[in-house]
Amino acid sequence: MKITRGACAALVALAVVLHPAAALADTGDGRTDTKNVQSAEDVRIEQQYQAWLRRGGSKTGTAFRPTAVDVPYKYFYTPSHRQETNYYCGPATVQILADYWGECPSQDEIANRLGTTTSGTDFSLVDDVLRYYTKRPYTYVTCASYSDVYERVCYGLLVRGNPAAIDVRIDASDWPNYLYDHAGHIVPLEAFDWRTYIVRLNDPYDERYFRGGGDTYGHKTYLRSVVAGGIMLHPRHAIVY
Repeated sequence: MKITRGACAALVALAVVLHPAAALADTGDGRTDTKNVQSAEDVRIEQQYQAWLRRGGSKTGTAFRPTAVDVPYKYFYTPSHRQETNYYCGPATVQILADYWGECPSQDEIANRLGTTTSGTDFSLVDDVLRYYTKRPYTYVTCASYSDVYERVCYGLLVRGNPAAIDVRIDASDWPNYLYDHAGHIVPLEAFDWRTYIVRLNDPYDERYFRGGGDTYGHKTYLRSVVAGGIMLHPRHAIVY
């Protein structure tokens, strides 16, 4: 990553101070009535995923391995950036992933490209903006079930080699760290480990800062069933990887 990381972090910290905390309940995912516009590249990537599933998916090459240590896992460690307003989870997520790949655009610049408003960000645009900043073929996919979430997390991180973005609905009774429910939240997914059934997120939302809530900000580990549940409870059922 570029040596501008420290300067970028300082700018983000300053922006958090300059943006007062607002009273809205949700963290910033926006319209769910729009559909992703699928490109020929998106179709090709989906075909590759389906072919991978037919070959065994996350179990590929593990059928004769006797121990859990060979179960798939992958770790990325993305830089943390706190979202600068309570509705900037989309811009902050893109900033985190772009910074991982070597660019650090401002959240305001990203918000402009995403069309983010006080109602939040349209998640169907996140892959387009990530492709612009990272020059990597990020794609938007819809999950059919919990098991499909698990397979796509494995495929995106382990096979495609990308830390991902997800759109979740948070039920605080299921999510450790959160004290409030959130109808929609866009957040980076940076690691998984099926030996212990966990997923690690790099959450840009600081519930304690914005609402006096829980310790949600930064690198947090959750059971994969909790994360999959959040994705499947959300109307989009979507991952960008």
